[in-house]
Amino acid sequence: MVVRNLHRPNLSRQIAEILRAEIIADFSPGRRIPVARELAKRFDVSFETVRGGLNLLAEDGLIECRPGRGIFVGNRIPAHWRKHVGVLCEWDISDPHVSYFYRRAPQQLVRFFRKAGAAVRLYAGHLPAGDYASHPLTCTEFLEAIERHQLSGAVAFAPDHTFPQWYEPLRAQHIPVVGPSQNCAYRVEHDTEALGRMGGEYLLRHGRRRIALMQWMIPALAGAPQRDPVNDGFQAALAAAGVPVNERWVRHDLPPGAPGAGWEELREIWVADKEKPDGLLVCDDMLFLGAAMAICQLGIRVPEDLLVATFSTKGSGLSSPFPVAKLALDLNDYVQTMGEVLLKLLRGEPVENPQVLVPCELLDAEEASDGSHEAAKSANEMEMASTVSESRSGDL
Repeated sequence: MVVRNLHRPNLSRQIAEILRAEIIADFSPGRRIPVARELAKRFDVSFETVRGGLNLLAEDGLIECRPGRGIFVGNRIPAHWRKHVGVLCEWDISDPHVSYFYRRAPQQLVRFFRKAGAAVRLYAGHLPAGDYASHPLTCTEFLEAIERHQLSGAVAFAPDHTFPQWYEPLRAQHIPVVGPSQNCAYRVEHDTEALGRMGGEYLLRHGRRRIALMQWMIPALAGAPQRDPVNDGFQAALAAAGVPVNERWVRHDLPPGAPGAGWEELREIWVADKEKPDGLLVCDDMLFLGAAMAICQLGIRVPEDLLVATFSTKGSGLSSPFPVAKLALDLNDYVQTMGEVLLKLLRGEPVENPQVLVPCELLDAEEASDGSHEAAKSANEMEMASTVSESRSGDL
């Protein structure tokens, strides 16, 4: 097939990019490719233009020109051109306000695929925590890998608004993608609806009837339906017990990565009414850090005045200066599930359930803390104080 839609400037480089993608996708090392004269006819360009493109590929080690025999794919394709699984984390993992989950899950996935014998590469963006504005994908290396047809599969942690930029091109290449977003055809995430329900039921079992909820709900894309599974589970638990929900005690408008978000939301809950809540469910570990500091500053007694339960990722080392129940996500189970789904897709095996919800385990206050609240208090207050110092609020 003759290719005629090339732009005249940099023809040799454009031809090199087309051939590079085709070689990586379809040609094994040592295989012969068409000679320059055939390529010149295909691309409708001069022999010298094609030779320029081939020279670029030869400089990269992707092809070998053997006089009298032809052009062959190199026996050792450079590592940065090989097909591999891409693990994308768009969040800046060096940002201390990015949650432990995003800092750890991508690294564990890389180790999982290496152990399974798959070539894999981590792609790290630099999007700050709490930034949900509609920026283009910051990890341009991931976009370049897509353009070069270098990915055999992908696991992606990225904001929903970036999906048209990278997900659609991968789908057009029939590359399987797994991620926690509802935009992914194959989705693995923790069961947030069960999280809201379990947390509400825990507080109800311990006699609490004025229960507050803190969480983060990612803004919906324009025109997209908005669903809040955490709140759905929470509301269902309270409705089943005949307990009303005070909407002024339901907070979900500040992203957890925003400095001081949990501190502000707890303060807003506490001053919303003369009557105070006696139970608190926090569905994000980063929000909990700020909320815990606000609880200490306000002199709220836990659990006498307020019984607290929070989401937590196992291994994060999340501690508090008071007893707190944890709804703990096992990151090892999460990574194992996500990795196995993608491996099945790469092997062409059927995936029975394209959407998998990984449950959390409820750890009561004493199980979660092993009774070491006082030992954790000093270090944890110092960490939370750093978070609060950057808060956008005034004094309590």
